Amino acid sequence: MSLDPENLAKADPVAKVVLAKRASRFLNSDNRPDEELATVENVARALAQDICLEVRETLAFELRYCSRLPYDLAARIATDVESVSGPFVEVTTAFTDAQWASLIPHLEEHALMRIAGRDDLGDHATYALVSSAPIRPATVAVKNAAIRFSERSCNRTVDRFADHQSVIDALGRRSDLPLGVVERIVDMVSEECRKVLMNKYAVSGEQATALTQQSQEQVLWKKISKAGPAQVHGYVIDLRAEGRLDENLVMKMAEMGSFQFLGSALAVEAGVTLGEVRRIFESGELRQMLTLVHAAGFSQEAAQRIYRYLKRNDLKFVRTGEERAVVH
Repeated sequence: MSLDPENLAKADPVAKVVLAKRASRFLNSDNRPDEELATVENVARALAQDICLEVRETLAFELRYCSRLPYDLAARIATDVESVSGPFVEVTTAFTDAQWASLIPHLEEHALMRIAGRDDLGDHATYALVSSAPIRPATVAVKNAAIRFSERSCNRTVDRFADHQSVIDALGRRSDLPLGVVERIVDMVSEECRKVLMNKYAVSGEQATALTQQSQEQVLWKKISKAGPAQVHGYVIDLRAEGRLDENLVMKMAEMGSFQFLGSALAVEAGVTLGEVRRIFESGELRQMLTLVHAAGFSQEAAQRIYRYLKRNDLKFVRTGEERAVVH
């Protein structure tokens, strides 16, 4: 190379475009003498930061198929404006999977959209996309059938985009989902996608219903496990109004450790005060327990299970007042 990198800023733009092509041909060739390589790479670094857009566009376009680029040079091109980085990030093989993963959180959305559509993304890059990219490129990655989605990438997608139906549906339409992910999202996808998911992964209607119920129970538990007595009572009233307060749910919440939920449910269903329920619980009298549970419409088996729970846990309810549990 006849032009010193330090003098590039003073050169004519046309000359720099020509130089960008010459430098790219050298870096793309199999014949790269070591004594010239460092100089040419420094010339390319200077051109990659040139104020002239055409120079940077030319360099990036000419280097897009060069697999042996210094990381800092390739990263500089990838983080440039769209007309420079776009053609480059779509096809370059200059980055390893790990390098893509470290670079992706720092890229603009326009670059991420192109990267997400590639057919050669590794697990680290895919995980980085669904972990840090905006929803549009993340969705493109989820819809990209050419790449493999590992279980951790699937779960990260669900964790991050659980409230975005379009993303979860796109995930549900993939053909490479681990069974654990299928079970996790079967109650989250749209009805149309749910049918596709059940057929594709041989999930029966009974399984899907059971999984949906299990997921709903987990969501409810997260709420009540952190709530105070008044909040728990409010949840119970809402559930009854929605027709979702049944014996199985009440017993499940009791088994998971919320006897406050149990007490509120019995009060609401039996039409008695929380104070009366607490008194019966603390009395330890099985006959009174049977009477209360019968008034609530629960089975004798439920009464016996409740009695065993109380004996095992030595339950003491927090006093929240003697207000009558009103059923709306």
